[in-house]
Amino acid sequence: MKSIHQEISRIERSHDYLWSVREDLHARFDSKLKSHIVDSVLDSVAEGYEGRINRFRKIFIEMKAVEELRTFEASRPSHLMAA
Repeated sequence: MKSIHQEISRIERSHDYLWSVREDLHARFDSKLKSHIVDSVLDSVAEGYEGRINRFRKIFIEMKAVEELRTFEASRPSHLMAA
């Protein structure tokens, strides 16, 4: 039987077209930045892309999000850094 966490994750992924990008960004940046910052940056970048998010748009969204997250990381503001 699936745990409630697995079921919630499955539901979230089915409603989040960027779930794979989100997972990759969390894997790369959660050790450096607070996780809500990763989500906020990705969501903010994705808002700039109107219409259906297809494979190519995901690539551009991820590239821009990585660029912004690296900028945050380089500036090292203590309130954004992971504990």
